[in-house]
Amino acid sequence: MEVVNVELKIRNILTQGPTVEVPAKVDTGATLLVLPQSVVRELGFPTIRKQTVKYANEERADREIVYGVELEVCDRRGVFEAVVEPEKTYAALLGAVVMETLDLIVEPRDFRIYPNPRSKLPMAEIE
Repeated sequence: MEVVNVELKIRNILTQGPTVEVPAKVDTGATLLVLPQSVVRELGFPTIRKQTVKYANEERADREIVYGVELEVCDRRGVFEAVVEPEKTYAALLGAVVMETLDLIVEPRDFRIYPNPRSKLPMAEIE
């Protein structure tokens, strides 16, 4: 199966700093946004806690969680927490929390994501 890749615009909303573009892999099996430590350092995101994370290979590790990540993708924007991955040097990982919050859909045939056509703004389905 092919991987869906996107460009994210990221900035620190707490400092109103510059926006940087970061390549990201879309992973609907992942929960959170994951950023390389180099991006976190560059933009100065504050650590708010440590959390145990579980990788796809079942390994676990304690990782820092940062806050204030303003992220824009597909003309939709939100502020999120992110897991800091110290070994990750290549790209971010876009998980389900961002996808759901911004109401984005994965199109596996075209290997892209797009806004939900049923909504003009991000929408949350509540039952």
